[in-house]
Amino acid sequence: MNVPSPAIKTPIRYESAIDLWLLMLLMLSPVVAVVIGGYLMVNGRPGDASLLFLAGAATLFVQGIFVVPCRYTILDDAVSIRCGILCYQIPIADIQKIEKSSSLKSAPALSLRRVRIQTEKREYLVSPKDREGFMATIKQMAMLD
Repeated sequence: MNVPSPAIKTPIRYESAIDLWLLMLLMLSPVVAVVIGGYLMVNGRPGDASLLFLAGAATLFVQGIFVVPCRYTILDDAVSIRCGILCYQIPIADIQKIEKSSSLKSAPALSLRRVRIQTEKREYLVSPKDREGFMATIKQMAMLD
């Protein structure tokens, strides 16, 4: 078991990096719904257009509750991962390894420039904008090589 270094004074927050291709993929469905809805509205089918506008808004809402905010906070004794309504706490003492990754696995990360945090029970994938700073801080706190 690793012995954590002295506690940090204030939480350190890292926002998730965002890949443009992923942002475009997330926005594709709502944008297509609005474009087709606009076309239907212009062609005298307001009922059908309303359904598409509603579907686009619902898609945007559901995506939003699972994606916003996407951030990682290093606390005195844990790393907090928050991605929309999903929230994880990883005790610093449980971290066995931290390394760069570009895994395609589903994770609370909005970029493929990821960091893999390994504990005895599982791995976590995150994508902080300042990947080097995030890794250095955790390595120092968890006393990893």
